[in-house]
Amino acid sequence: MRLPALRASLPTVLRVGGLACVIALAVLSLLPGKEFVRTDIAKLGYGKQIEHFIAYLGATTVLGLAYPAWLRPRTLVLALIPYAGILEIAQIYVPGRGASVMDFSASAAGIAAGALLLPLASRALALAFTLNPATVARARRQR
Repeated sequence: MRLPALRASLPTVLRVGGLACVIALAVLSLLPGKEFVRTDIAKLGYGKQIEHFIAYLGATTVLGLAYPAWLRPRTLVLALIPYAGILEIAQIYVPGRGASVMDFSASAAGIAAGALLLPLASRALALAFTLNPATVARARRQR
């Protein structure tokens, strides 16, 4: 028996990815300290904050691309910064974890950067999915 091929549209993939980002932020924020594994970036001086910045930058970008009409950059900032704050405060109650103003600041900076870069990401995505590779190669040769 042959299984039907799954063909998901880009908006569907982005919406699932956006939901996955929101859930992943909560899960990773609320994991107990013993079970939480840091990346190699965390070994740097401000590595934890870099992780926060990257995570929230990515989540903001994916959510903004997934719901362009509903989640404008300002709406994303007004929704995700309190979400980051709630998750940071909730870490007080998680064994082996703690809240940090520096971590929250890095998260908020990632959200702001994602919101500011959203128009650029949107154009890049549109360009990547509308242009034929042959057209891009021809345009490069004409420069």
